[in-house]
Amino acid sequence: MSDDCTTTGPTDASGLNDDVAPISSLLPAFGFTADRMETDANVAATLFDVDELAADEPGPFRADISSYAMGPVLIGLSRASGQRFRRTPETIAHSGVDHIILQLYLKGGYDGVAGTRPIRVRAGDICLFDLAQTLETKATAFENITLVVPRPMSGTHLLRVDDLHGLVLPGSSVIARLLAGHLTALVEFAPRMTLDECQSVVEGTVSLLAACLRNELERGDADAEHTVAASPSLMRIRQYIEAGLASEDLSANSIAAHFGLSRASLYRLFAPVGGIADYIRSRRLHRAFFDLANSGSRGPRISEVARRWQLGTDAHFTRSFKAAYGITPRAAREAALLGLQHGTDATSSATISRWMREIAPPRAH
Repeated sequence: MSDDCTTTGPTDASGLNDDVAPISSLLPAFGFTADRMETDANVAATLFDVDELAADEPGPFRADISSYAMGPVLIGLSRASGQRFRRTPETIAHSGVDHIILQLYLKGGYDGVAGTRPIRVRAGDICLFDLAQTLETKATAFENITLVVPRPMSGTHLLRVDDLHGLVLPGSSVIARLLAGHLTALVEFAPRMTLDECQSVVEGTVSLLAACLRNELERGDADAEHTVAASPSLMRIRQYIEAGLASEDLSANSIAAHFGLSRASLYRLFAPVGGIADYIRSRRLHRAFFDLANSGSRGPRISEVARRWQLGTDAHFTRSFKAAYGITPRAAREAALLGLQHGTDATSSATISRWMREIAPPRAH
């Protein structure tokens, strides 16, 4: 096995990195190559349970990954042998990240299930994953461009972030081709892009993605015209809810009063996402899950996490948590502790999950 890994300075995978800027001002880079690597040692295992080579994949696992941190966003080009990937509740807690991933498949593809949604991706398609949700796929040898966006950035532009999980934009569609061109350009210029330049690029990229994805989500609505008109109101209310999740005063009544809405109007606005009460509860559970996943052995007690996010008694919190994630809060914490112990190994200090934790903006408690 041979490998190479760097976490500072540019990795010039595309050959475009000439002396256009001082090395120190270029984007931080993560580079990794592996030949004859065992499946349990490959870099994807930091985010997924990686099983045996996919069917008809001869030889050992091989991978070639080059990634660049564009401020809070990660862009990378990956090539790898076929694999089976799973992301279970335990894996989610173990990795401690809940970012949104967008992938353009240049070669190869996969079949699988994202949450409960069947998913099939082929070369040219663009797919999206929510790392806070479960996933199981079987991939052939592939090459793809991956864009990783922290959840808070996605949430400021899109109400229904959860609905992105398993969304596929066919390569034949105009939107997919437009986004493919943009992603390809990002990978091409990332090796010579400066930190100063990347801020405006990231803002434009996230805005472009949000506009395209919002269109895709709304196309599936029975009343698309109403949803489009209501989106600005929904976004403002969602941001208000997100800021007040720890408050015991947050309720349908308080939200309706704050925005001058009737309860009936508020319920209609949130009907596409399961209702206002379910939405608030799911967001609180999400915060609780990642409080447990990102805390060490000296982190808050499980009962303290339940109180912090207004999730009732310990017993009620445990039942709600298990219904949402399939594991208990204690099991989530234990899985997270295993991930932290694994991360203390010097050979794991530059794993993708650690990188993603570092670039994610902190959550406000």
